[in-house]
Amino acid sequence: MLNKLRALFSLYKRFGLRWLLFRFAYALRMRLGILRWQFPVYEWDDRPLKTWLKPDVPSAPEEYLAWRNQHAPKFFFDKIPSLPRDPAWNPQLAVDEAEKILAGELRYFEHTPYQIGFPPDWHLDPRTNIRVDATKHWSQIPDYGAYDIKFIWEPNRFAFVYTLVRAYAASQDEKYPEAFWTLIEDWAGHNPPNTGPNWMDGQEIALRLMAWTFGYHAFLNSPSSTPERIAKFKLYVAAQAERIYRNRSFAIFTHGNHAITEAFGLWMVGILFPELKNAEKYLSFGKFSLEREARAQLFPDGTYSMYSLNYHRFILHVYFLAMRLGELNDDRFSNSLYQSISRSLDFFAQLIQPESGEMPVYGSNDGALVCPLDSCDFTDYRPTLQMGWNLLHGKRLFDAGAWEESMFWLMGESALKSGKDAA
Repeated sequence: MLNKLRALFSLYKRFGLRWLLFRFAYALRMRLGILRWQFPVYEWDDRPLKTWLKPDVPSAPEEYLAWRNQHAPKFFFDKIPSLPRDPAWNPQLAVDEAEKILAGELRYFEHTPYQIGFPPDWHLDPRTNIRVDATKHWSQIPDYGAYDIKFIWEPNRFAFVYTLVRAYAASQDEKYPEAFWTLIEDWAGHNPPNTGPNWMDGQEIALRLMAWTFGYHAFLNSPSSTPERIAKFKLYVAAQAERIYRNRSFAIFTHGNHAITEAFGLWMVGILFPELKNAEKYLSFGKFSLEREARAQLFPDGTYSMYSLNYHRFILHVYFLAMRLGELNDDRFSNSLYQSISRSLDFFAQLIQPESGEMPVYGSNDGALVCPLDSCDFTDYRPTLQMGWNLLHGKRLFDAGAWEESMFWLMGESALKSGKDAA
């Protein structure tokens, strides 16, 4: 009892009374089953695409695709880009990794491979071989126990989509977009709304939506991307975005990277899928939250409130994606946000070892990356810094190398031709 009181007092000192009251109320809602009522379980067909779209947008697959082709916002690329003639990275590495994915081998946390099948077992912790009950409401599933919930969530982030995209760009082999759609369809079939562990965490959903959205735009012109698949895809996106939005207060009260990731996920859905009836709501909340969290979580000297260089890189990458998409769609973020991110980037540039790309091992480090678009080791911070430096300064921080591939996907081939900063 004394230890519990000490823990509560420590949390009170760190987060304050308001945070404690919120967490207590949230735990009560979970225990009483209120969350199950607020987030009901249903089947995908119970809420077809029409229920998610604005009234003037057609929902029949062929008509919807025609409408979408006329009203699509800008993404990082209009179609999957052609690789440079002589890239500074080895495209075959992406192809080799994609083949492992198709053979059922996935790398967890950018490091350890596990054989979990294709499509994967979406509810398995391969480390303990424990499978979580996927028939329960997400609020009834504990995030601790004999299994490690992060091992279950890892493949459900769909980070392997970026590898499939890179392999497609290198080979033009249609088996990669077909694999993308097979994986999404299988995931939806095993994860109906609000059911199972993969609906528990808003940040995990946001990361999944980022990967799905990237793959959707990269594979859009593939024969595999049929009108029927695209229509279903938008239904899946809408349901997951709504799950994030309706539970947004939980992320806000985490005072950490979850709030930033979920805000970006909603903003991204709002700006890229304006046909959704709640798009403006997602867009407004997401942008406001991204601005607010930058002020709250990034200190004036450029350091990060979570005291972790890995998590710092994580949120910088999220902001780079947001800033680039905002610029492309004439929805630029504030000058103060740009200044805050620029200070953080400068802070990183002072710590990196340029020859290896390594940084001091400071704070929590689970190997998490937002969207791995290169073959560099997760200990190499050069991909993020090179991307950010070009976005903010129009130049490169490092010479050409494998770390430029991420910048290529975000900024285009012209970024590879930019000059190197004398600093």
